[in-house]
Amino acid sequence: MSREKSLTLEALRVLDAIERRGSFAAAADELGKVPSALSYTMQKLEDELDLALFDRSGHKTQFTPVGRLMLERGRQLLHAASQLVEDARALELGWETQLTLAIDAIMPSQRLFPVLDALSKQTETDIKLAHEVLAGTWEALETGRADLAITPLRDNTVLSPAIKTCFLYQETFIYVAHPEHPIHQEPGPLTEEVLSRYRAIAVADTARLKPPLTYRLFDKQSRLTVSTMQDKIIALKAGLGISSIPQSWLEDMLEKGELKEVAGSSRETTEVVLAWRRDAMGKAKSWLIRQIPALFQRNE
Repeated sequence: MSREKSLTLEALRVLDAIERRGSFAAAADELGKVPSALSYTMQKLEDELDLALFDRSGHKTQFTPVGRLMLERGRQLLHAASQLVEDARALELGWETQLTLAIDAIMPSQRLFPVLDALSKQTETDIKLAHEVLAGTWEALETGRADLAITPLRDNTVLSPAIKTCFLYQETFIYVAHPEHPIHQEPGPLTEEVLSRYRAIAVADTARLKPPLTYRLFDKQSRLTVSTMQDKIIALKAGLGISSIPQSWLEDMLEKGELKEVAGSSRETTEVVLAWRRDAMGKAKSWLIRQIPALFQRNE
């Protein structure tokens, strides 16, 4: 028997469970097997591959570097196998079993709730909302981590020919700070040099492969980087810095005096679009491509 034939999906599932659960016994419990069965499976795999996947010299069995490599690459195979099954089911049923929609931090996700509720009345497709930022949103779509994306489309955005977009709305960015922040005492105009004196609050780009992007930040400006738009607003309300906020997020914060627009700063606008890859067009994806733009047209 060739070495490749011994590397089954079942063996990879056992490797995955052992690492996640921390022991052979806990993994066996998850998989509905006895620990000795898992030990035999792993020993047989090591013998047939002629590789040491585990270091059994200590009190607790540990993965060797080779075993760790097998685990990480094996998980990619398990994911691909699972996706293959899901795609086959989607092809047979018409409606996808699941869809991932990447939403850039520029837009509050609750704006989509009406259309997602309407979709749930037609299909049992599972919807995952993945929050991404800047280049991370486009990367999620291009790499297949997301099926659809709602994201800003700026002048310097380079689109793959496989991606199609549809305009949703125009977003306005407003420079704000806590009402008692010292930037409000600065005489105009607010040049880059002036703004750079004050710490900026930024949401981190979620790109894993693409070069990260920044928006309205300066090289010499100190910054506090957070993970979400909610945290960014909390930091601004606490007086920790200055930043540009999408008008969609501000609601009545300016009227209540929780934040104050920085006088002398310019408001900027950008298009927000729905984007998708042209491949794998199931019923749920096609339905959302029609209904999401219609939702924003109704709300204008």
